[in-house]
Amino acid sequence: MGGKATVLLVLGFSLIFLVVGYNFGNLTNRSVDNSVSYFSRTSAYNIAGSGANMALNQIFIDPTWTTGINNLAIGEGLVNVSVTSSSDVLIVTSIGSFNGESSTVIVKLKASNFAKYAWYAGNMSSKVFVTGDTIWGPLHTESKLNIGGSPVFWGKVTALKGMNPSEKNLAKNGYYPEFHGGYESGVSVPIPNNYQFTDQKAAAIDGLASGGASYFTGTDVWLTFNADGTVTYRTGSGSDSSTYSTPITQSLSTFAPNNIIYVGYGNVYTSGTVNGRITIAAGESSGSGHGNVYLVDDLVYTQPPMIWDPSINNYVVNEASTDMLGILASNNVRIANTTANVQDKDINLHAAIFAAQGGFEMDDKTIPPSGTLKLMGSAVAAKEEQIAIADNSGNITNGYKRHVVYDERMLTTVPPLFPTTDQFEIISWYE
Repeated sequence: MGGKATVLLVLGFSLIFLVVGYNFGNLTNRSVDNSVSYFSRTSAYNIAGSGANMALNQIFIDPTWTTGINNLAIGEGLVNVSVTSSSDVLIVTSIGSFNGESSTVIVKLKASNFAKYAWYAGNMSSKVFVTGDTIWGPLHTESKLNIGGSPVFWGKVTALKGMNPSEKNLAKNGYYPEFHGGYESGVSVPIPNNYQFTDQKAAAIDGLASGGASYFTGTDVWLTFNADGTVTYRTGSGSDSSTYSTPITQSLSTFAPNNIIYVGYGNVYTSGTVNGRITIAAGESSGSGHGNVYLVDDLVYTQPPMIWDPSINNYVVNEASTDMLGILASNNVRIANTTANVQDKDINLHAAIFAAQGGFEMDDKTIPPSGTLKLMGSAVAAKEEQIAIADNSGNITNGYKRHVVYDERMLTTVPPLFPTTDQFEIISWYE
């Protein structure tokens, strides 16, 4: 029995070692397979990412590029990229393949909107930011940022051509601007030349078929917005409203079913309380006499879009505010020299402004120091025009200080048909 037991013991251990060895062999093989599979998946993933980045580079160079990429070899793999559009979103789909594995990257882009700036000036010329100016939000200029006092900037400030005076010479001139959100030069975001409001015009004309009345041509229009969601309008010429036609009051949705009010070859005079979402466009100017929007009094929403939060010492979005106004002018948006604007001191404005060829300015440069322009929204202009005139120390002698608070709702939603830049921004990246 002792000999048989020894043989059985040896056979038992041999069988155990054979099983263990077999399992170790399988484990080794599986490890190799897993390594190969991981390498293949990772390679496919990297190829898909490379394809997406190549396509994005082409789009940033040429925003109209939709050619895509077909079976491009990258190493021992392939990449295919398609570019499609859905509504106002551009979708880039990149599929990378390697050794039987595939990976997909989907990138969504949207045209960057000018309403992402609290203040934008294409060309500042000799206009300056002075003591008393406060900008809560992003600011950009395609020229030099001219400083003529001690303004305060709470958002990121960018300028294509630097600062005037230069940063090292600010203190020598007695200027002490505050950049709480940072400052960067060499950044370019050009405003299109000769921007035409063709989409806005088409929308207003289309609204006529739905019973609307918000398309005008060859006349000035006086618009008064009412807090109950109606608008009162008159047609005529010039700044004397008493010479205009009989006022007509309609609900905003009936008057402008496509949310656009368009005035061609004329000017707009406006004020009131906006209840709803609407864009005013003064286009097709034949010189500086047309294509202007005049602010004759306060123009605000039923609820302010931003409110002060003392717990964080900053402005926050007012969730109760749902109104939104766009003001588009082929020439200028002007603060009219009216009793309301001069004697009542401050001007309150809730809107996103876009002046395609002109600027945002006071209509009368002799207006005495009249208080503060309180803008909640965005102001974009091809030229920096005069809101104020200052002395050599940066103190205002005529016009208004600026207190601009960016309407942060415009990071995700903007007034109807508000102009976009010629650049795209990535809004999502799915892998």
